Amino acid sequence: MKQYAVIHAVAGLFEGYSDTTCEFFPKRGFAEKHINQILSDYANDDMCVDVSGGFDDGIYATMTRDYEDYAACVPSDMSHDDWVAENGDDVSVEVFRIIEVDMSNRSDSTESCWLTWDQQDTTQAWDYFPLCMSLVARVSSDVMDNTGKYTCHETNMYQLTEFISSVYYRNHAFIDVDDYVMHAFRIPKPKNNDEETTD
Repeated sequence: MKQYAVIHAVAGLFEGYSDTTCEFFPKRGFAEKHINQILSDYANDDMCVDVSGGFDDGIYATMTRDYEDYAACVPSDMSHDDWVAENGDDVSVEVFRIIEVDMSNRSDSTESCWLTWDQQDTTQAWDYFPLCMSLVARVSSDVMDNTGKYTCHETNMYQLTEFISSVYYRNHAFIDVDDYVMHAFRIPKPKNNDEETTD
């Protein structure tokens, strides 16, 4: 059974990056419609500087917080990325991406599967959907590799503990340890009538 996840993220580590969200839809058309509805509001917002990209690779909406820059556009002699870098404190880039989640090869299980999102690279973190225990084990290993087994500070351990707790008690888990920033979203189990829908 396939589902379609819509990630709405603040790209990289711009202000608000922890507010990344994910919604699941039974058909791709519903996911595309959801993004188009949001983007139609953005298109009418003076704070929106640029919208580019596509559903699969990511649609990027550049927003400015500088009131003098409202209704701005990227100058013709400057690339989008250079403009964002130059105006970094007043600009944020939001990304919308559709990720196909195919769970047809999974047997019935009471344990949940997770979609992982690499916040810094603005992409799906892993090309598979781990179960809870596998997610916890891999993130714990990644955190130890990233911070070093002997330099894992109390704050990092607190972050890891909070992440593990979220995996077992919430639908969204988030960890931010040094340069390791990841969201995990619990994939909803199909309802009986969802299994009969087609793409």
